Amino acid sequence: MSETGDITRESGRLGRIVDRFASVLAFAGGLVLLFIVVLTCLSIAGRSLLTLDVCCGPVPGDVEMIEIASAIAVFLFLPFCQLKRGHVTVDIFAGLMGPRGVLVTDLVGNVLMSAAAIVILWRLELGFEDKLRSGETTFILAIPLWWGYAASLVGAAAFALVSLYTVLRSVRELSTGKASAAPHSS
Repeated sequence: MSETGDITRESGRLGRIVDRFASVLAFAGGLVLLFIVVLTCLSIAGRSLLTLDVCCGPVPGDVEMIEIASAIAVFLFLPFCQLKRGHVTVDIFAGLMGPRGVLVTDLVGNVLMSAAAIVILWRLELGFEDKLRSGETTFILAIPLWWGYAASLVGAAAFALVSLYTVLRSVRELSTGKASAAPHSS
């Protein structure tokens, strides 16, 4: 994000494709969060109405659905957060390093984040295979657990790809000597 809080767009053909893809996933993550909010409100209202001896009650399996949806939403937001430099950074020494030093630390951070994203993707994929093979389901609604893993894998794969793109972006910024968007506020 820029110092004004505006979200900058990526440049170049690949950058625009990655930007659009990450934005679509983040929008989908927002819809999942909206589902969580509506489900929570319905369940709380149902619990309140239950105590008043009215016809309704809590939504069965609400906690199960919220757990699965929360994981999916997090994985859908990760690509956008990585692309827009939204992860937490420690900028204590940024002023002492100068612009080139900051670009080097950004490159190192993006390489490390790419490695982490690939490990997360790998382990999530193994978990997906295990849940698919075992046929494990949630207790109340009997939702197959692999469904949540499969949906989360979409976000995890995108996170890995976007992280690799940010490495390419950092290399480009380092070679030109300037960031395409202000990675650190002054």
